[in-house]
Amino acid sequence: MEKLLTIVVPAYNAERYIKKNLDSMVLPGEDMSCLEILVVDDGGTDRTAEITEDYVRRYPGSVSFHHKQNGGHGSVINYGIQHATGKYFKVVDGDDWLNPEEFAAFLKLLEGHDEDVIASDFLCLEDTTWRVLREMHTALDPGKYGHSGKISEGFADQVIKMHSLTIRTSILQEMPDRMDEHCFYVDQEYVTYPMLLADTVYYDRRNLYMYRLGRSGQSMDIRSMQKNREQHMRVMQSLVDFYKRLPALPAPKRHYIARCVAQIVENQFQIDISLGNHPETRKKLKTWDQKLLKDCPEIYHSTERKSITMLRATDYMLLPIGWFALGMKKGFT
Repeated sequence: MEKLLTIVVPAYNAERYIKKNLDSMVLPGEDMSCLEILVVDDGGTDRTAEITEDYVRRYPGSVSFHHKQNGGHGSVINYGIQHATGKYFKVVDGDDWLNPEEFAAFLKLLEGHDEDVIASDFLCLEDTTWRVLREMHTALDPGKYGHSGKISEGFADQVIKMHSLTIRTSILQEMPDRMDEHCFYVDQEYVTYPMLLADTVYYDRRNLYMYRLGRSGQSMDIRSMQKNREQHMRVMQSLVDFYKRLPALPAPKRHYIARCVAQIVENQFQIDISLGNHPETRKKLKTWDQKLLKDCPEIYHSTERKSITMLRATDYMLLPIGWFALGMKKGFT
């Protein structure tokens, strides 16, 4: 049977989480022949392989284990794209999981659809307690759920996040760009690059993805972002370069892609604001932001945070105040 969905599980030293992850996707009593789960161990050294091999034995033809040299999250996604055989493709990080109460119904939904992208809601849950912290809605307009439309006609009213995204595999395999490797923060590349080729979107209201928040060392923790500022800059520049190479596109689609890139620009501002007590930070921030204005004014003007507007309006002189306010909120001052 042709595979309907490929799920790639990036699993670097994920022994604490991988059982919950896989238990959420295997379907006892259900036909799993439509499902392909690729667990990709990115050079880990723990018991992830041993735990996963039990699932490989129990679900032959549906679950497989792959060990590769460490290359980072982007390299795992690139590997998964290369080896995927399903009609649709989804990434589920090894420390996250899917909602087992929704997954079987989600597969049936995929059987009846042919859109390029299926965009589902998801939940943010607290690490260890699994308490729901936020419900993330992939559509701003509730009336879009249960319907499909085109990005090129403005149907997508906000950027579809990685945890919401299920996408046609052939689009990923045909797109000219790949995710940066040996680098954090490639999620934004993953949700941006395929939109050059993807267009039709179906909005699914179910909370499918369970996103774990609060785990120590997560890449989006502000201290991790400070430490890895140059990696974040690298990914931001890759996305800006991608935007500069875009061919002629309908205005709504071009604007959607600009908003994708603007989101990583907004995160770069957050990193620099968090470092705003250092004398050289204002100069660095001003330099890269003014270059962005010169090279890609649409991305520059697509940022939506009021704090960015205020910084720009004051020639970035409010940076120390922004540092203090963010530090009070995040607890690093």
